[in-house]
Amino acid sequence: MREITVLGAGVVGMTSAYELARKGFAVTIVDAAASPAEAGASFGNGSQLSYFYTDAMASPSMAASLPKYLLGRDPAFRLEVILSPRFLEWGLRFLANSTQARFERNTIDVLKLAMHSRKEFAELSGRIAFDHSRTGKLNLYSSKEGVEKARQLSDLKNRFGADQAMLTPDEAIAREPALAHYGHSFVGALWSPYDESGDSHLFCLGLRSILESDFGVQFKFNTRIIGINAKSGRLTSLTTEEGEIPCSKAVLCLGSWTAPIARSAGVHVPIWPVQGYSMTVAATAHAPSSNITDVSRKTVFCRIGNRLRVAGLADIRRENVGFRKDRFSTLFETARGILPKAGQYDEEVSAWTGSRPVTPNSQPIVGRSKVNGLLLNCGHGTLGWTLSMATAKVLAESAVNSISGS
Repeated sequence: MREITVLGAGVVGMTSAYELARKGFAVTIVDAAASPAEAGASFGNGSQLSYFYTDAMASPSMAASLPKYLLGRDPAFRLEVILSPRFLEWGLRFLANSTQARFERNTIDVLKLAMHSRKEFAELSGRIAFDHSRTGKLNLYSSKEGVEKARQLSDLKNRFGADQAMLTPDEAIAREPALAHYGHSFVGALWSPYDESGDSHLFCLGLRSILESDFGVQFKFNTRIIGINAKSGRLTSLTTEEGEIPCSKAVLCLGSWTAPIARSAGVHVPIWPVQGYSMTVAATAHAPSSNITDVSRKTVFCRIGNRLRVAGLADIRRENVGFRKDRFSTLFETARGILPKAGQYDEEVSAWTGSRPVTPNSQPIVGRSKVNGLLLNCGHGTLGWTLSMATAKVLAESAVNSISGS
């Protein structure tokens, strides 16, 4: 049987293992944590399966706002000047993707991938309990300009089956009564009826059971990868903190840690970590049933079972930095200002931070690398949970083709 090692047990790694096992590979998953989806964004992400909110990060409005971000005038977004050749290259490529034409193209390319992922999730979700919900999503806009831009982009997405609709504030409140307690004013909303939600951590725990029982997938937890070794352009082994592991075929799915690990094998991956925060509190009777995104404040609300997950902020800083109490406080106060009655904010609060692996064009990198035997499934940005099933499918096909072509 063909053997392959998946590096990373987040949702991208776990779904990659699933599709590879279905293709007949004998799969081993290696991860630094003690169980699936504990070390990265799969644990504390916004929980939204945003199949139709695939807007690329690089856009004309983002480029125009860079001075504001550099000066710290937007609470939700922070940008540090990073004196690094890798960051300079990434930043220049990001700016090159900030034209309207490239923004639209990148957004639609990811939309097509997300629609494929939605179909794949539908086939698997019935086997796993992960607080899955199909209640749609509302994006709230605080300016007429924001509404008009959203209308134009939704017209484009609707050509591909999004069925999005612009709503007045009264129409949005009628659809989602929790917005009657919205702490600010908004002038319009975008309704996405097919967006979903779920707890990716629970999903990965459930998927582990399927991988073990149905396919005999092996797990090596508490094993931190520190390098990849190649000889004559071919993968030979993995270096871990516990020693070297022989390996001739592997998939790199380490989120924001992918780029530095890939560099150890001479593989350049254009990813930069964008740090975000989330909090989980007990939901109240006034918590929204639909997913909510406050676009101007870059904050998302998602009800998962009896919990309310709030996520937001985007900090472009040095690679993989740690938790900052002041930034989490910004998220906490922003959330309480937007939907003050939705969660038990004064009781137990679970705080989290992590980095999303963002590419200059917001499109994931899936397939072969220049090292024979090393495949990539990385760079999903804020949509790893949303896109994981589709990219896993693409990755598995690439693995089969690489074997037949070798």
